[in-house]
Amino acid sequence: MRAMTTVTSAVAVAAGLVAPAAHAEISIGVVNSLSGAFATFGERYRDGMQVALDEINENGGIDGETVSLVVRDDASEARNAITSLEELGGMDVPLVLGSYASSITGPMAQIANRREVPLVVLGSADDAITKPGSEWVFRAKHNTTIIGETYFDFFDAMRTAHPDTELQSVGMLYGNSAFPTALAEIARSEAEERGYEVVADNSYDQGVSDFRPILNNFLSAEPDILFLVNYADDGIAIIRQMAEVGLSASIIAIDTAAALPAYIEQTGDLSEYVVTAVDWSKDVQYEGTQDLYERLKAQSGAEPSFYEAEGYLALMVAAEALRQAGSTDRTEVREALDGISDFQTPVTSVTFEDYDGFQNQNPIQDLILQIQDGAHVTIYPEELSAGDPRFPVPAWSER
Repeated sequence: MRAMTTVTSAVAVAAGLVAPAAHAEISIGVVNSLSGAFATFGERYRDGMQVALDEINENGGIDGETVSLVVRDDASEARNAITSLEELGGMDVPLVLGSYASSITGPMAQIANRREVPLVVLGSADDAITKPGSEWVFRAKHNTTIIGETYFDFFDAMRTAHPDTELQSVGMLYGNSAFPTALAEIARSEAEERGYEVVADNSYDQGVSDFRPILNNFLSAEPDILFLVNYADDGIAIIRQMAEVGLSASIIAIDTAAALPAYIEQTGDLSEYVVTAVDWSKDVQYEGTQDLYERLKAQSGAEPSFYEAEGYLALMVAAEALRQAGSTDRTEVREALDGISDFQTPVTSVTFEDYDGFQNQNPIQDLILQIQDGAHVTIYPEELSAGDPRFPVPAWSER
């Protein structure tokens, strides 16, 4: 039987309109964006966690005790997430998972550290969450540095494999919110270290819908690589307007937006050849990947993405910590999280490490997907890939 999952709005709780959830034997707190601007992503995390919850309970729960989730909707707002975490901190939950956006998870991490509540990051990739981090905050998924390095590892691989194709210059376009700005900073640093020239570097305010003036400037700069960091609607508008003005490059990389199956559905053939970095894909060569893919797809009723996999991963890590702790005492759970090493899942192997200024960060292997014939295909690294890169990207007039 599926364990009960209780969901309430942080606003309602703060107003005293909703009674606290009844706890099962072991309740895990979750703060997730189920409404508001990030609901598209929050719903995917919800589905991934539900698949993990079913798996955990079908296999005996935690030492025979059923697991349930006490879920709070932060409505895609940091203030609601803080209210939710404060509330969960006063309840009998041994740890909390949350949230999607870095602008939300960052403040949550500070509260978790202050209240000494173990926090497993659900979606945020901003380096600052675990660098310098806190002994109470753990992240199994990728961070901004891992994402940026993976892109440039791929660019380097293409430069080595195709010496006759010029790959020296980069044009960057990104939103001015926390994560896109942070990833652009990493990309800027990687470009300098690896000998690429950044010939165009533009941020934009969220809410902008006409990117053609910027894209026309990129036309004159003629970058060999286009590196874009955009959320869903922006990424869709940008690729349409790129085709309109005739802007292309040997590599077109679009982070975040292009990783969603809906991106392909909404942009059609325009999305062909676009590459994007993720930390899991349905065709990556890991044990158990296909089975997890089928379960995620059945849960959501649609094509899953790496977001569902990240939700699954976060809850599986939480359950493993509870098993190892043999207790719901928060200090003992934190110590168990700190001790997780080589924990194998169909998403990735998890070892929480302190390295390069990071604390409690899993050094996960990221992947590069390319959209080929209307589907995401893992093309890098070669040993995990399901297909070959299609390179270089042809001009729009030659497609």
